[in-house]
This record gives sequence, structure tokens and C-alpha cells, in this order.
Amino acid sequence: MALRTIHSSLRGTSLVRPIIASGYQGRGLHTTASCFSDRHAHEEHEREDYAVPTPFWERALLGVGSALGLLVNPSRGDLLSVLTQVSSFPNIDRLVTQIRSTHEGRKLLVARPSINSRTIDLDSLWALPDHTFGKEWVRWLRANRVGPDGRSEARHMPTLETRYVIQRYRETHDFYHVLLGMPTTTLGETVVKYFEAAHMHLPVAALSAVGGSLRLQNDDWRAHWHQQPAHLVAQLKELAPWAWQLGRNVRVPLISVNWEQRFDQPLSELRSELGLDQPPPVELDVYQAPPRMSSKARTHVAGRRFYGWPSKVWERHGNQDERSILKQKADHNPPSEHHTKFNTSAATNLPAPPTSHSDSSAPSS
Repeated sequence: MALRTIHSSLRGTSLVRPIIASGYQGRGLHTTASCFSDRHAHEEHEREDYAVPTPFWERALLGVGSALGLLVNPSRGDLLSVLTQVSSFPNIDRLVTQIRSTHEGRKLLVARPSINSRTIDLDSLWALPDHTFGKEWVRWLRANRVGPDGRSEARHMPTLETRYVIQRYRETHDFYHVLLGMPTTTLGETVVKYFEAAHMHLPVAALSAVGGSLRLQNDDWRAHWHQQPAHLVAQLKELAPWAWQLGRNVRVPLISVNWEQRFDQPLSELRSELGLDQPPPVELDVYQAPPRMSSKARTHVAGRRFYGWPSKVWERHGNQDERSILKQKADHNPPSEHHTKFNTSAATNLPAPPTSHSDSSAPSS
């Protein structure tokens, strides 16, 4: 009560954040003033009335609603984020224990770094030597046309600590793709989910693995129906046991690894250190460009068009932005009849946006 009174009287002053931070330290939540730094993507919600327990009935409604919504539209990353949070309550303490089990993980709980384009210089990582973890991660991002942004904030966790842990789990998902050598295809995402389910025991990972397996089975059925080669399920039968065994044999809890300090480490050395050096039984092209997204996976944010998998957002540059700029100029400055006729050919010569076609993409956390 005293903390709330102080917060109300000092709202808007520079003393608010240190006072709240010290209050959380007294509660054992490992919150420090550094967690309010501008380098954190989730900084604006670090307040006392944020981390409150969600009632069971509310979690149940959110879980059922988000699961049904994902069945209708798997590209809804916000629903996937909600399902990840509300389904993690039985096992979130296990993740917290894992991150506290190492000195490196305890430092993460204090500093609470975020992984996004504002906190990590991707161009600097691209300048690293070949076969380093950071260079291969950026190469994977560019080849698969995804980015480190787009993860929805965790809003349904009981404490600030569990909120950060689940956010960290979602932000480091792409690193597992690089370590396992998996692309962002349905098969690649499903294999990574088997790995996460075995290592972290999160219900959402198991649900995603089962859902991805069913979608692969459906894709093979459709291929047989159209008399096309069907090999996805056969590959999954070899990759799923490998990923499951690999997840059980990891030497270090991956949630506790400070990946930002490993970017300049050779990828092969990092795999050996973590116990992930066993090659997959089926080699997949980790740098293959994924099929283009359907129209449902396109969203407009602040006048720009975004494409992406449920938890990954990639902003296209070039023709899409040029067409948007031309349209904005035409709306503000209607051209004369002569000017319109003169520039019609130039506008129509712009390459058309990529045509969409149906694609099976498994939702990723």
C-alpha cells in the first residue's frame, strides 16, 4: 500500500522507476533499475499492477479461444503468444528453475536483455567471419526472409520474472533453428517443436508438434491426391525421434544461455559445447527461401506492409514501399491529365507484388 501511495504522488518524476525497482527487489523478483532501460522492448509495462495472477477460468477461456482461432488462421501470431502464455502455467516454474540453475542465467534475470533489431546490430553480425554463430544466424534470417522482431509481449504471466522467461523463450526460438539446421518450412518448424517439447516440456511446444505433424500428413494426402511426390511424413518420422533425443540430451538449459555473448563463437564449437553436434538423419536446406505467404499473413502497420510467420515479421523493401509512396503522393497531389498520361507507363512498369498461393506453415513460438 505504501508503494502504491509513493507511486501515485511521484508519478511522472524521475524517482518513480528506482523506487519501484527497489520494491520489486524486496519481493525477490530480481528486478533492478536496469530492467527499465530503453533497450528493453517490454519496458513500458514494467509496473506494479502489471504482473498479477490470471484466474484459472480466464486462462481457460483464453486458451480455448486462441487455440480455435489458430485452427482458423494459423498466421495469427498474437493468438499463438496468448496460447504460449496461458498453457505454460503448469510448467513455467520448470523454466524459471532452469534459468536460475546457472550463473549465466541468473545474470539474464537481472539484466533482462531483449533480442530485437533495436538491441542487436545485424549489420555488425553480418561482418563476422563465416561459420560463426552470429553470422550464420543473420544468414538464416535473410535467406528465410524473417527478422528478430514481431514477438508479441507477454501479458498473461503471474510475475514479472515468469513474464521475462516466457518472452526470452519466444525470442530465442530462431537460434534453435540455426543450431539444429532447420528452415522455416512446416517440416522445419515441427522438428524444432519436438526438440523444444523434449527439452523444455512446455505444452504449447507439444501441441505445435502434434499440429504440425497433422498438417504434414494432410499435405502428403493432398500431394497423393494430385499425383505428386509426397515425402514430408517420411522425413518427419526420421527427424522427430532425432530432435526428441537431442532435446533430452542437451548439456546446458538453453533458456539460461546468454546468446548475445556467443555471436562470435564458431557454430560447430557452440554445438559441441551444448551437446547438439549430432547431425540430423535427413539434411534439409536451412537457407532455402520459404514459399510466399498467403494474403492472410500480410498486415499493414503504420502504412507499411509486413509479411511473416506467426512469430516472425519481415518487412519487404523496394517495390512495395515504392508503390505505397506513389499512391500517397497521388492522393495528396492529384496529377493533371497530361501528367497522368505521361507517367502511366512508368507506374505500370513497376514489378507486380508477389502472387500468393496456399502454403502450409506451422506456427512457431
